[in-house]
Amino acid sequence: MSEPVRAEIVAIGTEMLLGDLIDTNSAFIANQLKAIGVNIYFKTIVGDNLDRISFAINQSHERSQIVVTSGGLGPTVDDMTRQGVARVMGVDLEFRQALYDYIDSYFNRRGFKMTENNRQQAFVPAGAVIIENPRGTAPCFYCEDEKGIIIVAPGVPHEMRYIIEQRAVPIIQEKFDLGEVIRTRVLKTCGLGESRVDQMIGDLFRESVNPSIGVLAHPGQVDVRITARAESVEKAEEMIDVLDAKVRDLLGFAVYAVGEVTLEEEVARQLDKKKKLLAVVETNTGGAIAQRLSSRPERANFLRRGIVAVDPSELVRIFDLPPDTNLGSEKFAEDLALRVRKEMGVDLALIVSGPNPPPDIEPENSRSAPAMGPTYFKLSTSDQIFSHKGSFGGNEQFIQSRVPMVAIDLIRKALN
Repeated sequence: MSEPVRAEIVAIGTEMLLGDLIDTNSAFIANQLKAIGVNIYFKTIVGDNLDRISFAINQSHERSQIVVTSGGLGPTVDDMTRQGVARVMGVDLEFRQALYDYIDSYFNRRGFKMTENNRQQAFVPAGAVIIENPRGTAPCFYCEDEKGIIIVAPGVPHEMRYIIEQRAVPIIQEKFDLGEVIRTRVLKTCGLGESRVDQMIGDLFRESVNPSIGVLAHPGQVDVRITARAESVEKAEEMIDVLDAKVRDLLGFAVYAVGEVTLEEEVARQLDKKKKLLAVVETNTGGAIAQRLSSRPERANFLRRGIVAVDPSELVRIFDLPPDTNLGSEKFAEDLALRVRKEMGVDLALIVSGPNPPPDIEPENSRSAPAMGPTYFKLSTSDQIFSHKGSFGGNEQFIQSRVPMVAIDLIRKALN
């Protein structure tokens, strides 16, 4: 295979550098470049400082054939990307009347008058090629020399997505002999921790170069990412298919979907498809299980009732139970699952009964907090009880991110 074309992304904006805003633009840009076979070697975030902007862009331009920047193209004094690129290219900024007229007409069409500071948006590095931006006033352009190309995109996400997808990608494909494509497939798993997944597929991970395997953990689930580089999409997909089969053979039922599919999305789809009715009773999640399932449009077809009893003693009143009922026992959770399924006329009744997290755990100490008493998961179906028992530590956010994953996965297991 030929030497892959290298690219770097430079995201510009102090708000991202300080953590006030999350840089989602770079993820989109990286995915678009990956799809056409461009390797991303570095990503840089730099604040609104001309010296540092020009340094970051120049460093990327020295290392990679393609540099894509986002942000810093507005009309205010802290928008300095155009100046930074001009400095890297060793040229001055020049005024483009056509750009000025476009910006002016953009405001006029919307019933606004352009202010004087918008005039600076009509300046670009001398020799730059303008990229039309019908989504806004940010002046997009690219500059080119013997080292490669610098493509300058806006920071506003909907403008950036259009420029990258509809304008920048075709420019790159025209100017570079990419030759190869990069394809990625994500296998979504749940019920196994990151270390367990790594242990089960560790040999594949070490042996696989192209396609390669990566593991990414999320609360309650783990993604297995398979990436292949080949001369065509079809060949890359064939290579991924081989490794996909090996991963599934090792992980088995833990793989619940492919792509960006959430567990609740998959379970909601199955409940709807199989025409199953569900009732949920939860005590220590703040209603997170019902909330996740009811976020799906299919909810009206399967979710019959959701009861959130932050104070478990409320269940005594709701279900007219004896006052001396042991609300914290496993037997109580199982008996209630059977009763709820029968009384509510549903196919599946899920009971999640456990202690609420203490209110005084700071977020930074959540992971190291000691586990509380057991949480019992009981799912009653027409012919059996599905069970799980787990102890969870941490604050409320920690509990609400993990307990629902266990509960919804229990539904998935029952449906299959």
